Amino acid sequence: MEILKRPGLMVLAVLIALICPFSGLAEEDDTKKNIGILEGADDSGKELKSIAVIPFSTKPGLSIYDPVAIVTPNERFLTLALYEALITEVTTVKILPIRASDNEFVEIKTEKPGSYYRNTAIEVGKSLGADAVLVGVISEYRERDGGDYGAYAPASVAFSVQLYSTEDSKLLWESYFSETQRALTDNVFEIKKFFKRGAKWITVDELAKEGARTAAMRVNNYLLEK
Repeated sequence: MEILKRPGLMVLAVLIALICPFSGLAEEDDTKKNIGILEGADDSGKELKSIAVIPFSTKPGLSIYDPVAIVTPNERFLTLALYEALITEVTTVKILPIRASDNEFVEIKTEKPGSYYRNTAIEVGKSLGADAVLVGVISEYRERDGGDYGAYAPASVAFSVQLYSTEDSKLLWESYFSETQRALTDNVFEIKKFFKRGAKWITVDELAKEGARTAAMRVNNYLLEK
């Protein structure tokens, strides 16, 4: 079992990192390793004016048969976190109300239990008059084992998001977020992130919110460059 991390060790690590002349460069490099990024864009098609946010799925792929219309707590939390982040970050495209997307998603899944997740999402978007739908698949959502200042195992979150056109079902853009919080003693170059998080071990929901905001910022960058 991993030894419980102590605040004293974290303080020592801070002092070490403060005298490291290459901390900024190393921090940037390690962040790229710790947060997976997979992005692509298809700039063809008409200009997007509205996007519907579809509830996340925990199934391994977008074409998986799923007869269940119920959205799990983890799916619900990350969906709302992404929606709220999009409302803040996206300025050029209208984000349709999440309540409308949720209701339409459950209704269509109930009526067509044999439909695939991606097909259901696109049908939801068409029904709501959206130009595109933003869907996501959660591959990991693990809570920390411990408390704020001592943890045997950290929180871990991984998910992908894809933007599909409702006009032709074409994949327009995709991105991937993955992070497992690391102790400052394991990586002394994450000082900024460590203190930004209150110098503590954060919960899986807190980490998911950070991931949602990162995803929303990437969506906005894509829309601005489109």
